[in-house]
Amino acid sequence: MQIPLKNFKQRAGSAVQKLVQHKVLFALLISFVLNLTLESLCRRSLLKGLQFLVEAPMPFFYGTGIILLTVSLVGLVRRRCFALLLVSIFWITLGVVECVLMSFRITPLTAVDFRLIFSVFSILDVYLNTFQVILIVLVTLAVLAGLVVAFLKLPVSEPVDYLRSGFGCVAAGLYVWGTTVLFTSTGILATQFDILGNAYNAYGFTYCFSTSLFDRGITQPEDYSPEEVGTVVDELDQEKPEQEEPDSAASGAESKVMPNIVAVQLESFMDVKYLKGLTYSQDPVPNYTALKEFCSTGLLSVPSIGAGTANTEFEILSGMSLDYFGTGEYPYETILQSNVCESVNYALKEEGYVCHAIHNHTGTFYDRNKVYANLGFDTFTSVEYMLRVERNPLGWAKDAPLTAEILKALDSTPGQDMVYTVSVQPHGKYPTEVLDPDQPISVVGELEGINPISFEYYVNQIHETDAFVGQLVQALAERDEPTVLILFGDHLPNFAIQPEYLSKGDLLQTEYVIWNNMGLPKEDEDLEAYQLAATVLGQLGYHDGVLTKLHQERDTNPDYQEDLQMLGYDLLYGDYYAYDGRLPYEPTDLQMGILPITVKRADNLHDELYVTGQNFTECSQVSINGKLRSDTIFINSSTLMLPATTLEPLDVVAVSQVTAQGEALSQSNQFTYVGS
Repeated sequence: MQIPLKNFKQRAGSAVQKLVQHKVLFALLISFVLNLTLESLCRRSLLKGLQFLVEAPMPFFYGTGIILLTVSLVGLVRRRCFALLLVSIFWITLGVVECVLMSFRITPLTAVDFRLIFSVFSILDVYLNTFQVILIVLVTLAVLAGLVVAFLKLPVSEPVDYLRSGFGCVAAGLYVWGTTVLFTSTGILATQFDILGNAYNAYGFTYCFSTSLFDRGITQPEDYSPEEVGTVVDELDQEKPEQEEPDSAASGAESKVMPNIVAVQLESFMDVKYLKGLTYSQDPVPNYTALKEFCSTGLLSVPSIGAGTANTEFEILSGMSLDYFGTGEYPYETILQSNVCESVNYALKEEGYVCHAIHNHTGTFYDRNKVYANLGFDTFTSVEYMLRVERNPLGWAKDAPLTAEILKALDSTPGQDMVYTVSVQPHGKYPTEVLDPDQPISVVGELEGINPISFEYYVNQIHETDAFVGQLVQALAERDEPTVLILFGDHLPNFAIQPEYLSKGDLLQTEYVIWNNMGLPKEDEDLEAYQLAATVLGQLGYHDGVLTKLHQERDTNPDYQEDLQMLGYDLLYGDYYAYDGRLPYEPTDLQMGILPITVKRADNLHDELYVTGQNFTECSQVSINGKLRSDTIFINSSTLMLPATTLEPLDVVAVSQVTAQGEALSQSNQFTYVGS
């Protein structure tokens, strides 16, 4: 006898509903299946998911427990079938996103990535083609439509037994809490991750991603108190080197010399000659190679590989270590959204410096247009303020024009300047098809797991970045001002580079070079990124600033790392004991662009509106009475035009610099049209 389809659906739905409500075994089974599916997606292989289960059973079942905790919440609602569907889709979606993400980067998914979602839109076309974007949108809409249908069709359970369901939630929570304490205390699960990708492979996606959800900021040290912080600060003051007057330099004593300081953070830059088994038709980085011969240099330990530009920035500028922050955390997206941070900028501003930031990418990426004010920058020139930007085959801005932007910043003030520049040209995702058949450098040899076409493209991009380095050094050498130039890579490129491929350094090390035109001696040493600024300031005879002194005295400080964590917590999350209880810094009034954008007049001409002024770029948009006009046509740096537009008397005209996503970064003065 054939069972009617309607009756079958009702019986199946009822069976599932009863299992969800009453059967602990079902909850365990569904959690196990979800975790195995999740780990298989993250490893892009069912066999590797099973391998993780066999080789690391305790981390696997710990992750299953986390999922079980979310499944147990299903019992607290009447729509249990729908709630279970939501929980399942949540975990499977994370696995799918991780699977897709790891196809074009080597840093796993963390909770912070969802905070960066709007920044990602600006570079989406680099990683996904139009078909893939449309497919993602269609799949998302299909899932949402399916959820609506499921909500309407799935049965509603009997009233909730809160005692039984609550007991299940508490039991699952106690399991997760107990195993967390046990596994972290015995080393089965790590609490700090050097290389995030390795941690995800060793401990599972579920644990690591969940950690990134809740692990934020610097943990308060157990002995944190005014007395402990005061002791550290007092010891640093006692160890502080004597600062001599400038006229003592002739006798060989150290003196404070404050030149222009230019720091250039080079995107994904490395000396590829350190990769074994590869040869090149010419040296890809001849200028950088030459600089290392006569300039201070060494390996630079950075907080990430393949990504994390903003975190290297943070360590360089603040002197704080990302080791003490949360899993995968970007302080730019968390604490620096609202808090001022001690930085090399604030230290230099006390010496009369003006501090500039330059980046040939959109100003909203990592919220730099907001965060830089909390790091002490006075101006920020993003790509929207650069004229006639040239781009590489992937659409990233080329680095060569950065020389002119740096010189513009140096020329903008009569005194000393600090110019922090972030390049972007060698950024991935690297192509798998030849985009430029006329690339000057060819690569002989291959490394397992690295696409040779992708790598050769990267080599030619860093070759152009190296040419920019040579041009910048020459331009600074020709200036009649004392200058220190700091060059360093932010992280290794986004390739599956293995430790054994490297003849020098490791996966978390790049290189730095310190050039100067002041006769400073060559002093080579390997450094952490958070030590670099303090090292340069020390060579210049500058020893003020809490973290600056700590890094400069690291060789004589047996509690260096403990003190670094203590001070980092105090200066960002604590009570400012190091400053006697009061933060001495305030956010700067950050000016976007070095030169102000001004409107001088607006004229109607043949049903077209012409706006004249100064310092316009291709990203300039005219606004009329507060409404931006995306149809603005850039004529030149002093003229913009709006087609089919005429002004009426008392209309107010202004010009804004607008990102590709339509966000206005700044606005010019307002011009009121009074008629012709």
